[in-house]
Amino acid sequence: MSKYQKRAVYTLVMATVVAPSPKLLAGPINSDVAFTPRKGGGVLRMQYSYADAQGYGRARDIRQVQTSVARVALVLGLEADLALILNVPYVYREQQVYDRREGHVEDRRDGPADTTLLLKYRFWQLDEGPLRTRRLAGLLGVNLSNGDSDFSSDSYDPIVGVVYSWRNNRHVFDADLVYRINTGDGDFDHDTLLYDMAYSYRIHPETFDATTPTQWSIVAELNGRYRTDGIHEIFLAPGIQYTSQQWTWEASFQLPTVQELGGNTVETDYRFSVGWRYRW
Repeated sequence: MSKYQKRAVYTLVMATVVAPSPKLLAGPINSDVAFTPRKGGGVLRMQYSYADAQGYGRARDIRQVQTSVARVALVLGLEADLALILNVPYVYREQQVYDRREGHVEDRRDGPADTTLLLKYRFWQLDEGPLRTRRLAGLLGVNLSNGDSDFSSDSYDPIVGVVYSWRNNRHVFDADLVYRINTGDGDFDHDTLLYDMAYSYRIHPETFDATTPTQWSIVAELNGRYRTDGIHEIFLAPGIQYTSQQWTWEASFQLPTVQELGGNTVETDYRFSVGWRYRW
């Protein structure tokens, strides 16, 4: 066999082993990945998250806020290295205020938050062996205002970002940096920087190949958000995932490590999320 034939065989084997199979596409829970579905493939994801927060408002009134968010995300593979991402959230918020003058006041509101539309392009890939690869992808999109909700902005905001993924058998590392440029006024007149790092480890089975039916993984994430109005939050998030050939079930618990807040924003005590993904 000539060296060119050997190289062709090696390339075919590598494409089969380290291509974005359903297992490799599982990804972390609160962070992004530099992988994209195959052309014509996709991922449907549903996630529910709950956050409990409490603190003092401007008038030193005591506030307790419970926020539930249901998200539906659809990822479609347009090409092998290009994907379209649609993210639609719906928010329900219950706020209880204990005011010295007005007493106990409850406020309940719900509605859709802004829809996010993104293109993800994988522009760099280095395959180093079976289940060993590194990838970089860029993000470009827009935050779409729905205009008729307490949880919506009043503008259409551009989004740019970059995502890095590293796979080495049982070890997985992902990191992303995303910036949203606000173009409106009102309560949402600030830019937002999101940054995440995630480490995942496959705890079962020890070995993996194309015939492996299921796997369990533990995840440790660091999720940060900085707004140009000075608000900065960082959460430490342990999680667990169960993945089959087409399904992933996952749960994550976020604990605040940094909270620099202002105005009527109250401190988050904890946040947890559960969800599933279906891949084809």
